[in-house]
Amino acid sequence: MKKRSHILTQNQELNQEVTETFQEMLQKTAQRALIALMEREVENICGESYHPVEGQQYRRAGSELGRAYYNGQSHSVRRPRVRERGEDGREQETHLKSYEASRSRKHLNEEIMKMVEGGMTLRGIERMGREGCSASTAQKAWVEESAKSIVQLRERDLSKESFYCLMMDGVVLSRGMVVIVALGFCTDGRKMVLDFVRGNTENYELCRELVARLIKRGFRSATERLLVVIDGSEALSKSIEEYFPKAHQQRCWIHKERNLHAYLNKKDHGECSHLIDRVRKAQGAVDAEAAYGELEKFLGERNQAALKSLHEAGDDLLTFHRLNVPATLNRTFLSTNPIENVMSNYRAHTNRVNKWNPKTDQVERWTSGTLLMAEEGFRRIPHHQDLPKLLEALGGLRRRTASGCVADSTLRVDDPDGSYVLHSTRSGTKNNLVSTH
Repeated sequence: MKKRSHILTQNQELNQEVTETFQEMLQKTAQRALIALMEREVENICGESYHPVEGQQYRRAGSELGRAYYNGQSHSVRRPRVRERGEDGREQETHLKSYEASRSRKHLNEEIMKMVEGGMTLRGIERMGREGCSASTAQKAWVEESAKSIVQLRERDLSKESFYCLMMDGVVLSRGMVVIVALGFCTDGRKMVLDFVRGNTENYELCRELVARLIKRGFRSATERLLVVIDGSEALSKSIEEYFPKAHQQRCWIHKERNLHAYLNKKDHGECSHLIDRVRKAQGAVDAEAAYGELEKFLGERNQAALKSLHEAGDDLLTFHRLNVPATLNRTFLSTNPIENVMSNYRAHTNRVNKWNPKTDQVERWTSGTLLMAEEGFRRIPHHQDLPKLLEALGGLRRRTASGCVADSTLRVDDPDGSYVLHSTRSGTKNNLVSTH
């Protein structure tokens, strides 16, 4: 055992020595590359060394110590100096573009951004011993970089994409603080984080604000009728009905299963889940209604409150089945699991935040950054080859205007005169009026 332990210790020391040597080699290589780049720039400006040209505008002026950022750290580097002679004969320092670029903290900030998103604390970054990377520096870099993600997420033009499905769900950050996220599904099988909104509770005004913002940014249904998957929130349902009155609303079976379990004895959970699984796997409306009937019978024999909870969802639990599309798509559209996975990533990257400040953009910065990072791992939905049948069941694809946007006449906003105003493809532009009488 002692011999084995000694061998392991030797191997660890060797690995550490190799790692340190490799890192040192990388730093020296980066430093030599930077020095060569600066020398090349000086030569382009001043000409070859030891061959001065009389009356030239630029001249070499020795060198001095400076600081540069590479390999995620701040390093001391000797930089060449160049002086420029003006028309009045006076000289002034000329800044080398290569040196100015090396002094930028952009790449250091990007590395800090990735570390924080990966779960490392700012103090943890400081303890790594990186020169020029204190906790305050790391915090400043994180704030600067994460603020950019808000713009990156919310300035994307949604009118360029073809959506047929919208999924919305909320996550509670702390007491009195909730974030509602919207996820869009494109006709080519891709998923896309659309936007989010922060509030105190998941209320109607908050949900309405999110939907209105999506429409303003160009969100339109590429099909005659939009498919919407929600968790059963009345506020979400009401806001969808206001802006997309013809939309098919599908209630999440996963949320409903949790609700039903709350009314049943633990010994009945397995049978309840089995019956729900049969509904979720059913092909078309006929099979789904038969499986739904068995679930009704089971709940009626066990608990009337559970049966009432099932009926509370109404026909929205079987909306997708009634489209009579291949059951291969059931896994994606009978629950809010796709957005739940996004939320899972969101919680994993924000679980170190113990206090959210509602008076700043802290929530917006963290949320946009983590959502964009989660989006990088998105894949096309399973069995996206069957999407054409779903698009056909939703009424087929709408025509596109000359600008490439979808002309959507289902978006309706109340006009003061009692009519409905149809919005054109450009947000906020009124097209023609359709009387409600």
